[in-house]
Parts: sequence; structure tokens; C-alpha cells
Amino acid sequence: MKRNYYRRYLPIILISLLALSLLGFAGCTSSSSSSQSEYYNAGNANLSVTGAQFDQYLLFRFDTSTSALTMALPSAADIVNNLSSPYVGEVLSFAVAANGSNNVTFIAGTNVTIAPSAQTVAGNTTLTMYCELDNITSGSEAVTIY
Repeated sequence: MKRNYYRRYLPIILISLLALSLLGFAGCTSSSSSSQSEYYNAGNANLSVTGAQFDQYLLFRFDTSTSALTMALPSAADIVNNLSSPYVGEVLSFAVAANGSNNVTFIAGTNVTIAPSAQTVAGNTTLTMYCELDNITSGSEAVTIY
């Protein structure tokens, strides 16, 4: 699975993206060998993520220099249904960057549990998060974000 390949390199990707953002580059592009994009720039707006976006992007970046923002997560069913071969216990990793002094707060989708330590990304911080698939049964999908 291509996603597993990128997990191994996630720290390098995140450090590179952070360095590029500090240098003033507007965005990043993915390699031509993968259909997965690594970077979603939400700018200075709240974001409601779809299951397809959640499963596609490794980093969500917010400009929190002027105000606190929110990231509404998709439902557990939407997350699970966008994966090709989901299994209970599978872990998806992603990162959220709050580039500015204000926070990014998560809003849980249906059947999405967010651990207390993962409910907010502090300003001027990039936080790596993990989404564990707790139940993949149709109609009973459930995930936990750590």
C-alpha cells in the first residue's frame, strides 16, 4: 500500500515542508509516482474534511496568524469507506500545522472519538495525529484519533 511507504518517511516530509514554509514557498507537490498528495493548504479558513481528503493528505496546514480555526473531521464511515482494504486496528497518520499564534481545534464527525491530547493543535505547532480504525462493519464504523 503506497500510504505505508510514506509513513516511514513522514518525519522527513514534515521537516521538509516546515522548512519550505519558513522560507516562504507557497506549496508543495507530490512525486509523479504517487497519486497521493501530501499537503493541503487550508489557508486562514475553517476546514470540513471529506473522507477522501482525510485518506489522501498527510499534512493539513492552517494560517492561524489572525484567528483560531477549526477542522471538522469526516464521519468514521466516510473515512473507512474511502480506504481500499481497511482492517480493524489499521492506523492512518496525518499531521496538522497551525502556522500562527492561534490554535486549530478539531470537531469530531459521527462515530469519531478524539483523545483529549489530540483535540487542539497549539499555535506555531505541527502535531502528528493517528487515526485507528476501531470498527469497519458497515453501519457501525468507528475510529479514534490520537
